[in-house]
Amino acid sequence: MPELPEVETVTTGLNFAIKNLIVKKVHVNRYDLRIKVSNEITSVLNNLKVIAVKRRAKFGIIHFENEYSVVFHLGMSGRIVIDRETFTPLQKHDHIAIELCKKNNKNYKLRFSFRDPRRFGFFNIYKTHSINYNNLFKALGPEPLADNFSIDNLFNKITKSHSNIKSLLLNQNIISGLGNIYVCEALFLAGISPRTKGYSLSLKQIESLYYKIKAVLLKAIKEGGTSIQDHKKVSGEIGYFQNYLSVYNREKEKCYNNCKEQIIRFKQNGRSTYYCPKCQK
Repeated sequence: MPELPEVETVTTGLNFAIKNLIVKKVHVNRYDLRIKVSNEITSVLNNLKVIAVKRRAKFGIIHFENEYSVVFHLGMSGRIVIDRETFTPLQKHDHIAIELCKKNNKNYKLRFSFRDPRRFGFFNIYKTHSINYNNLFKALGPEPLADNFSIDNLFNKITKSHSNIKSLLLNQNIISGLGNIYVCEALFLAGISPRTKGYSLSLKQIESLYYKIKAVLLKAIKEGGTSIQDHKKVSGEIGYFQNYLSVYNREKEKCYNNCKEQIIRFKQNGRSTYYCPKCQK
């Protein structure tokens, strides 16, 4: 599933491509996504200008004029695909496509589509700041790269719990945007076992974890995300952070810390966890 760096990469690229363009036409090939697509999407967006494309947690948000927003989630296999000038035929899993043009140049054409073979994602229109819109985000914790994400905040939330640290970091109510890949990586860099209970962590350990979370996310964004399965940028290029993974997807390979241990994979709350049993205590 795309995590914060992958969604940040997609929204940044999409913002660069469509900001200030005008919606010309909306095509909907399937309405039955994870959240049913509203019928009004094909009429409300016509002739509206794109104000900006942003990210919140693992959601992409396209803001339009007249206080309308499209919120999308890439699910397990979703992508945003851009075509310019000459449009190729929409593929089977291109569920929604939006054609745009420039205000003063109707001949300029761009189309982006929401492609999701497994249909675990969604793409829907909301009145910005409506109840349904706000409900998508109201329970989310702070962004790990934002100013309101502090060491004290993380310490207070983690050390009050008897759950394991990995589950706590995956909890979107505590921190938003983290997923399996970057939690495994941050815990390795901080030298903390994913089995460690939250209440047992010291302030020093939480401080180290805080900085490692930020570092691994910033590096992943710089590299365009992790492309192990489905993730691609809006340009169609892959990300490259998979070349920098320390533990994730490296079962039985040697630890990069030269400790002579192999990376172990085990199931934790239904997900694969990767860690070094010697370096992470």
